[in-house]
Amino acid sequence: MKQFDLFGGFSKPTKSKVKIRNQGRPKTITPEIVFETKKLLSSKNKISNDEIMKKLNLTKSTFYRIKKGYYDDLFKRFLESNIQNFYLLKKRNK
Repeated sequence: MKQFDLFGGFSKPTKSKVKIRNQGRPKTITPEIVFETKKLLSSKNKISNDEIMKKLNLTKSTFYRIKKGYYDDLFKRFLESNIQNFYLLKKRNK
């Protein structure tokens, strides 16, 4: 809302100088992180969720999104790329 200043016309509203950080989804979710998280979740050595989050440096919301399956497309992409790499390495060794 603009206020009228008697001596200078209309005044401009001031902008907030408060910086807001860490909002929204993280930008660095890679297929490798998703694979490592799923691998640790399915390992025979039962590791707690908190230990996995600390080890991979994940926030709670990101960890639970991975666990619930929101990033399964990245998981599939990682598996497909590793299967292709494995096939190429097997061909070269023959």
